[in-house]
Amino acid sequence: MRLAAICVLAAAGPATAQDFGVWTAASLHGPYAGDRLSTPSDAEVMAAWPARAAARKLPGNALAACKADIAGKLSGCRLMVERPANAGFGEALLALAPKYRLRYAPEGARPAQAEVLISVSWPVPDTAPDWLAAPKDGDFSTSSTDAAWRHSGPELSVMNCLLGKLGTLFQCVVVYQDPPGIGLGEMSLRFAAYLRFKPAILDGRPMPVGLTIAFNWKSERRFPPLK
Repeated sequence: MRLAAICVLAAAGPATAQDFGVWTAASLHGPYAGDRLSTPSDAEVMAAWPARAAARKLPGNALAACKADIAGKLSGCRLMVERPANAGFGEALLALAPKYRLRYAPEGARPAQAEVLISVSWPVPDTAPDWLAAPKDGDFSTSSTDAAWRHSGPELSVMNCLLGKLGTLFQCVVVYQDPPGIGLGEMSLRFAAYLRFKPAILDGRPMPVGLTIAFNWKSERRFPPLK
């Protein structure tokens, strides 16, 4: 679910955001998401839709945390989010894990066991979600914590949500924070209330989808349109 929100907070003047990417059914996030080489295709996602869920046309999504070696191969994936639980979506995501790859990284360019988050949302909609209204600069001003403001280094958080039929986020959980302990998760959850989308469409009707949003709170570029 590659709708990636890269956001920033500023003390003087308006805050800015950038890099809201295009939603896809399979996505990769984390500090090395820029090294993405491949993710499962829509056809591969649909082929992995758990049979019992597919028979009932039951939507679902899952997210896992993995490690990537310098060649970009993932291993040690552990399930973090599965909605709904016990419907086979977690197993389906883990079965797709070999389809995710990062680019080869020369020695020293990336940790030998780099952190990677992978996710899938089923089924693939006919029309992907899009902005209803992009966030305004002032929306960011209420999100900062004192600890995050005092911190001088990079700040990255990743939040996984469901996007409902009315275009609002719910059941949001923070799945990654770096550094921990300065409130990046709290900031992400606060910011979720400002995000409004056009829902995904399948067979002419709105449908819920999983959405994973990565926030880079120290970026200084403004965000472009989603498309």
